[in-house]
Amino acid sequence: MISAEAQRTTLLALYPLFKEEVYRRRDQIMRWTAVGAGSLFTIVSVLLLVADEGRLSTADRVILACAIVLLVGTFVWLILQQQHRHRQAKQVLIGMEKALGLYDQDLFLDQRSLYPEHWQTDWMHDKAAMFSILLLALFTILALAATAFIA
Repeated sequence: MISAEAQRTTLLALYPLFKEEVYRRRDQIMRWTAVGAGSLFTIVSVLLLVADEGRLSTADRVILACAIVLLVGTFVWLILQQQHRHRQAKQVLIGMEKALGLYDQDLFLDQRSLYPEHWQTDWMHDKAAMFSILLLALFTILALAATAFIA
């Protein structure tokens, strides 16, 4: 059996790693959203700037539309994967914070805990990934519309 002091030392060593992992996953969600939105914006811009009436055949438009959908699907999958990893890291981090007593009343501050109680559950209602997917969906609609009507 490991001693209480050894457990605390282990938690204090692992805590910054998981804290960084939570931030890294959130950063990855934002990065994939930016790359996806930038890619779709580029597609729309190229279609608008180089558009000639009837330049693309129907088959070309279908292939381009399929490529856009696959591209967006890839970015959505990457965002959802990062969201899942973010949630896993956040769960472990909150468990560590509880074990370290950061949510305990009167341990560090009089009349309250060091961390607000709602921090334990806020992550379950995080809408950042869904907002990212919505943003990509809007860009997808624009890119598909440009493919269908402009090029």
